Amino acid sequence: MYTQSNFPLLHRFLHWGLAITMLVMLLTVLLRLGWMEKHHMAAVITQGLANIDVMVTDKQAVNIAKGIRGVMFKWHIYFGYAVSVLVFARFMYMAKFGLHYLSPLSRQATMKQKFQAWVYWVFYAGVAMSVVTGLLLKFGPEGIEHQVETIHKLALWYFIPFISLHVAGIFIAESTDEKGIVSKMIGG
Repeated sequence: MYTQSNFPLLHRFLHWGLAITMLVMLLTVLLRLGWMEKHHMAAVITQGLANIDVMVTDKQAVNIAKGIRGVMFKWHIYFGYAVSVLVFARFMYMAKFGLHYLSPLSRQATMKQKFQAWVYWVFYAGVAMSVVTGLLLKFGPEGIEHQVETIHKLALWYFIPFISLHVAGIFIAESTDEKGIVSKMIGG
């Protein structure tokens, strides 16, 4: 069974690369759903312009808001490309090095290890689904855009529970016999 005595540089690069790129993407999504939601921003724009005696229609204000959010959405797309490359590299890495510790069907794995493996496989299936739907939104046929966008937006609901489980797992590991796992993931 795989032990986490050290993590090779490529393993750490892929882990942290995915973590950072996906967190940036999550930030863009949360901003679009909250502070930078187009109708909320349009109301702020309308009010701000009204304070200096400039009147705009709701549609104009929404268009201004979309323009402001457009730059942020480009970052979402750029980081989506990075996630695509990193997740593909991660799959190749797992295939090449036979990381059997991620097999939930391994007979010698403990129940804890099997649970961890299932969580990671569900996570990577979700990431793969996000990547495919994101690429289809950008490059696919317009006829499927609505369905694909719906699926792509659902991605948020696997990512947040995964982050929660991952952080909880880190705290549990650090308080048991797996102490130092964070240091190993940073420094090898």
